[in-house]
Amino acid sequence: MITYLPKQKLFHLTNKSISYYIYLNEEGYLETIYFGKYLPSIENVDWIRKPYSDNNATQYFSVKDQKEYTFKDNFRSNRARLEISSHGKNDKRGAPIVIRKENGSYLTNFLFDSYKIIEGIPTLENLPHAKNDHVSTLEITLKEELQDIYVKYYLSLYDDIDILVKNFVIENKTGHDIKIDRALSLQQDFMHANYRFVHFKGCWSKERDYEINDVHDGIQEVTSNYGRSSHEENPFVYLLDKNATNTTGEVIGFNLIYSGNFKFRMFVDYQKYLHVTYGINDEDFEWTLKNNEQFITPQAVISYSYLGVDKMSQNFHYFVKNHLITYKKDKEYKEVLFNSWEGCYFTFNTESIISYIDDSIKIGSELFVLDDGWFGVRDNDYTGLGDWYVNKDKVDLHKVIKHCHDKKLKFGIWFEPEMVTPYSELYKNHPDYILGEKEENILTIQRHQFHLDFSNPEVVDNIYEQMVKFLDEYQVDYIKWDYNRTVSEHFSRYYGANQQGEIYHRLVLGYYSLLSRLINRYPHIMFEGCASGGGRFDLGTLFYCPQIWCSDESDPIQRIFIQYNTSLGYPLSTIGSHVNANRITSYKTKALIALFGTYGYEMNPNKLTKEEMDELSLVADIYKKYHREVIEEGTLYHLFSPTETNYMSMQAVSLDKSKSLIIFMNKLKETDQSRFVKLHGLDENKMYKNSFNNEIYSGLYYMQVGINFSFDWFDEFTCKLIILEEIK
Repeated sequence: MITYLPKQKLFHLTNKSISYYIYLNEEGYLETIYFGKYLPSIENVDWIRKPYSDNNATQYFSVKDQKEYTFKDNFRSNRARLEISSHGKNDKRGAPIVIRKENGSYLTNFLFDSYKIIEGIPTLENLPHAKNDHVSTLEITLKEELQDIYVKYYLSLYDDIDILVKNFVIENKTGHDIKIDRALSLQQDFMHANYRFVHFKGCWSKERDYEINDVHDGIQEVTSNYGRSSHEENPFVYLLDKNATNTTGEVIGFNLIYSGNFKFRMFVDYQKYLHVTYGINDEDFEWTLKNNEQFITPQAVISYSYLGVDKMSQNFHYFVKNHLITYKKDKEYKEVLFNSWEGCYFTFNTESIISYIDDSIKIGSELFVLDDGWFGVRDNDYTGLGDWYVNKDKVDLHKVIKHCHDKKLKFGIWFEPEMVTPYSELYKNHPDYILGEKEENILTIQRHQFHLDFSNPEVVDNIYEQMVKFLDEYQVDYIKWDYNRTVSEHFSRYYGANQQGEIYHRLVLGYYSLLSRLINRYPHIMFEGCASGGGRFDLGTLFYCPQIWCSDESDPIQRIFIQYNTSLGYPLSTIGSHVNANRITSYKTKALIALFGTYGYEMNPNKLTKEEMDELSLVADIYKKYHREVIEEGTLYHLFSPTETNYMSMQAVSLDKSKSLIIFMNKLKETDQSRFVKLHGLDENKMYKNSFNNEIYSGLYYMQVGINFSFDWFDEFTCKLIILEEIK
């Protein structure tokens, strides 16, 4: 519900769980008054504004009448908590939008013009966006002080979850071109800076490594300039009160529905106010906005919790599953997946793949995916990318697919649409299709491949036509969409000098364009995102792809960190996780960890012993019985963090609270220890039988006493799965 209270000049957004109040001051600026747990009214606006406004308003000089004045309403522009700061005046904290006008001026000062209250949320053209249900939107139009440049500021609050979505739309009505030098998606000002800050750093095979620090004076930033959301930092971050825990205290999570360069920036001034801006990274960003055109910023998503980290996390999970993912069959059962890559890499033929299919069935597989190596001249990673036709000398794909479907398995295949190798027909015929200046003597190459210029619609069309030709002929149920390098030489030969600052963003728009066109044409195909593992694990990709390969690191001990940390911001149903042939730990341990993700296999199935097949089949049966109801649709609780303890433990509970799966794993060997794992989310009045010792206890008992893992000895990497089922 959104209301405007004219006497107090307050906008109030609320879902009766949280409240967001904005004050429209007499100078036309929007001040953030309150964001937090539901507050039915603001009894005294000035009391909240007092710390920065009491007899200390900003002074200004009127050129028109040559006199000095003081801002009305005790407004101090460089100290007020604002929804959108100005740029080029005395507020130096950092504006979310910076415009360079025709005369070269950077002065950007947006003032209130009008507002509308909308049922629903605006659909963003050419960008992924939140769904239009269970949500109301406040649309505030602001006008630049000196020119006909308008900003539509959207604040959308969901009524079924504590999620707030923000973004800006910039409109040029000046009659000439303007330049946008910064176009972020939100500004969020806080009353204090007494928070800790969590972000997720990393690298290839070590994605989303948990990092926590105090918010301190000055500037702190989390950014990506890799052309994708990146392994190095993830766009999911959160602030938490210094006394907050998993179940108590204030926690505010942020994410961006975008897959390219981003910047999350915090600034704390000497008065200890926290100023946050978030959106597209403004490094090498400059957008020419023509008259009567719009620039739409990606939607930023805020999850608010006054019940600790897990509630913030659960908000994001619910939002992604119910208000973001667009795959039409996402609510249906997803098959156990077998991927060929780690079993054979590039070395295979028709008969070997058919043998893989036959043996994969013995471990419960229901979807077979032929990975890299089936197209062009592709027997290694030096050649073939960009030539998306079947290498018929290597594999009879019609025969493979028919065999797969005859065995009642679905069939999937691998693509890397945004890349090309120097030794390919596509590059030979179209050397201008890659990023980089024609005159460059040295071009960066990663994994022996160039990045295609997806800012050029002709390039996107070429790849689209190749993929359509293939998909119209071959009956495919699933596509793994890979992206194995970052952007360098971000120069497009398609655009002129004055538009080179647009290339990073246009590459992302090209990615979305191709995905969107293919999904519209083939709605039955499920797309899974991938970028050298988890290098593009973000909300923008999840809009199109209901799951993303989490990491190329499938070792279960490393995976407990990666999957646990990823699940703080993203639901388990989106986290691609497979059992591989690593020899250090048992297949059962690997399978149990993969169970708390999408679950699948990546190995040579011909080499499995009967005992190993039996181990894997047992976990596959658990997947088929419980995964949809408990893991995918259920509520996730984080019990022990592997970063902070010697254990990793998570619990998923079905929505009707009749079933629960608990995973518990230790890292290092321990002798006799007291280990009680208190559970969450159960119905305290229901009785549950556990698979650990087949005892029956009440939900209250499990939550207040817990499961007793106090063994005399607990070997390293010991992993336990406990299943709870209601006894009626």
